[in-house]
Amino acid sequence: VREKAAMQRVRLELVSGEDLGLLQLDMRKTKQIVYNLLSNAVKFSESGSCVSLSARRVSRSTVGTMAGTWPVHSFMPPKNDYREFLEICVADNGVGIAQENLVRLFQAFGQIDSSLARKFEGTGLGLAMVRQLAELHGGTVAVASAEGEGSRFAVWLPLRMPSADESAADAEATVIDEESATRYVLVVEDDDRAAELVRILLEAEGFTVLRAATGQAGLLLAAQQRFSLITLDLQLPDIDGLEILQKLRENPELAQVPVVIITGMADNAMVSNAGAAAVLQKPISRAQLKASLTSLGLQPIPAQTHTILVVDDDPKAVEVIAAFLPTPAYAVVRAYGGVEAITLAQRLHPDLILLDLMMPVVTGFDVVEALQRQPDTASIPLVVITAKHINERDRAALNSTSGRDIRIVEKAGFNRSSFITEVRRALLPAKKDI
Repeated sequence: VREKAAMQRVRLELVSGEDLGLLQLDMRKTKQIVYNLLSNAVKFSESGSCVSLSARRVSRSTVGTMAGTWPVHSFMPPKNDYREFLEICVADNGVGIAQENLVRLFQAFGQIDSSLARKFEGTGLGLAMVRQLAELHGGTVAVASAEGEGSRFAVWLPLRMPSADESAADAEATVIDEESATRYVLVVEDDDRAAELVRILLEAEGFTVLRAATGQAGLLLAAQQRFSLITLDLQLPDIDGLEILQKLRENPELAQVPVVIITGMADNAMVSNAGAAAVLQKPISRAQLKASLTSLGLQPIPAQTHTILVVDDDPKAVEVIAAFLPTPAYAVVRAYGGVEAITLAQRLHPDLILLDLMMPVVTGFDVVEALQRQPDTASIPLVVITAKHINERDRAALNSTSGRDIRIVEKAGFNRSSFITEVRRALLPAKKDI
């Protein structure tokens, strides 16, 4: 956020304790927490002001408490056995928040109705995501603020620092797990979107996916981890895919791992002669991949992972919904518009579509109509998640187009328990008429 802060002439300050040590955290989710808090603070700060980020170790007794005279809104500390936490705090001396609005800050799809909120762009979903990510860690959040004075947001994440004995036990458990239940796939692909699609499809079949963006990285990973399958793009930035395939086939320890080529163009006969187990053309579909896995004897594991297509033109709304769908039970596919939603639904045939109605150009109503015109997508279950007030005419339009009663979740009353209930209900097998 340095660039954004510099543009607004906001100074950034970091204060961290010297006793933090090496922390065990989910790097991606922790980075998202810090980014959301910092960018939010910078946005609401005046030119020439300061935003500070502090980090320190604290005991469990301080979790959920914030010093000072400002009003505080906090959530119950998590029910776990961790005694020590990492406290991340972001403070600003910006516009501040009225006490009566503090309770609404961390609600998904809830916005503060004030002239101040309307002055600044954004949906307010960033803080809801911070709370969800903190709770996924086993932590919690709080805010202290006074209107016209500033705000302080705090996040507490439990510190996981195993002893040497525990680390050895974990390592042994990992080896056992690798030899029995967990099946790893190495995806060697430099294109982020293509790699994400392959990951989603493989996770839906019960695999754990590791990705390498270059050929060299792929060869290093292949030598370090036992894989059930390797997928390989032929056009990589550093090493030709055929050369990688040859190196894999020449390695006695890797020669037995089936390699599936996923590429935009290839001479199938030549690639097969080079040792590929199968060749799939981009963009691959779920049906193509399942057929290849079956031919290779890699059947899906009994505990099915449900593929969920989340459709919303607001990326933050997509991430809030995705955070409610934990892996490995759910593999989330993201679509940020109606056209993309239709394309992904036709290609992936997800187990469920979570659909926003109010999207520009191609609306949710248009998506429902397009899917119903195709026999292979007409039966995909749908749940509408919308901020629009659904009247009887809207409901009738949805149901008449789909030919069934579509369930509707309003964003105004969005909460995790009712949402998961709706998802599970939608995934139940359809009852057949007797």
